[in-house]
Amino acid sequence: MKKLSFFDKVSYGFGDLASNVVFTAVGTYLMFFYTDVFGISAALVGTLFFVTRMWDAISDPIMGMIGDRTQTRFGKFRPYLLYVPIPLAIVAVLTFTTPDLDESGKIIWAFVTYILLMTLYTAINIPYSSLPATISDSPIERGQMASFRMVLAFTGALLVNAGTLPLVEFFGNGNKQQGFQYTMMLLSAIMVVMFWLCFSRVKERVPVIKQDSSLKDDFAVVIKNRAWWVTLLVGIPTFTFALLPFSVAMYFFTYNVGDVSAAGLFFTFGTLGMIAGALLTITVVKYLSKRIIMIISALGSMLCIGSLYWLYVVDVKVIYAIIFVSQFFIGMCACALWGMVSDTADYIEWKSGRQVVGLSTSSVTFSHKFGMGLSGAFVGAGLSFVGYQAGVEQSEESKHMILLLMSLIPAFGCACIALIANFYPITQAVENAMQSELRANREAKLRV
Repeated sequence: MKKLSFFDKVSYGFGDLASNVVFTAVGTYLMFFYTDVFGISAALVGTLFFVTRMWDAISDPIMGMIGDRTQTRFGKFRPYLLYVPIPLAIVAVLTFTTPDLDESGKIIWAFVTYILLMTLYTAINIPYSSLPATISDSPIERGQMASFRMVLAFTGALLVNAGTLPLVEFFGNGNKQQGFQYTMMLLSAIMVVMFWLCFSRVKERVPVIKQDSSLKDDFAVVIKNRAWWVTLLVGIPTFTFALLPFSVAMYFFTYNVGDVSAAGLFFTFGTLGMIAGALLTITVVKYLSKRIIMIISALGSMLCIGSLYWLYVVDVKVIYAIIFVSQFFIGMCACALWGMVSDTADYIEWKSGRQVVGLSTSSVTFSHKFGMGLSGAFVGAGLSFVGYQAGVEQSEESKHMILLLMSLIPAFGCACIALIANFYPITQAVENAMQSELRANREAKLRV
């Protein structure tokens, strides 16, 4: 199979650049938007996030199975990059819109728009995340695709984190409701263009093996597979605790540091750290297994973010340094995880003979969204527990809870990542043997 070019890998990364232009804003600012701009309680927002994650547990595997059964002239997974972006953009704008409704009306609006937003995200992200297994059969190339994906994803996150608040001020001129709505219009338009660029360049090249369509058999081979369970379970703390400092940063700099303007550089340094980690992983993945990369990077992030609990009072520059190094390791960790997605799909095919790329990918896309929601739920539950009220001087209990959410709780999550990743069964030796057998098996089936 012809090797992928540099531009092939970059073009694939445009898809996650597209996702992160919108979903960085969701992960970083939606909690703050709901409580301090839209006007609903932190406890209610936490409930919304939790309910939506329960829906994701149903919608993600359904979308994975739909993708596995899609047959078009564009391929199995590419068509979704063409057709889903427009409705996704519309709903993203509506999610950051504050309608002139009473409290009950606002609650209904928030639930409907957010659940629909995440459903459409499912409809595009599972096919997008499934693509590497159909683009290349090389574990190294797919690991590099995951790294390019993360570099561009984090670049999108950097631009959004650095530019959202200035854009809100520019478009709103003091009216945050208008500012957030217009900002999301701009970000959504960029998202659509990036997804279409990704669609126009990537091609599905790995042979598709004809097999009987059996939902029962698909589920059976997936839930019996150890690699699938590890990617599902390790993804939850990865996406929960990687996002947690970003989710709570606005509160931390407003009430603990006392300078909300310093939050912009916090987001910038954190995202630059992730980009640096992802860039390094492009080379490291040639020499170390994804399992080892994940364990080492999770432990490194644990030590860094945990130290923030004691060191944040020293100087704001220390906070920036800690988040840069911590997110450097998180960037490597995320690359390893997304690289494991395609390897896990191959591992299932190797063990069972069935291709279930979409369904197997749904484990990590579910853990991604579950982690995003759980991150917001942690913040909502924690702030509600200590009696947080927006716009007033906070109690010492509230400030301490905010500090815990910024430091020791994410550190605990990183320890969980390292522990779970240790059980991933695909070592370097297993990977080499698996790919050799799969190539031979696919060629034999195509000759039949």
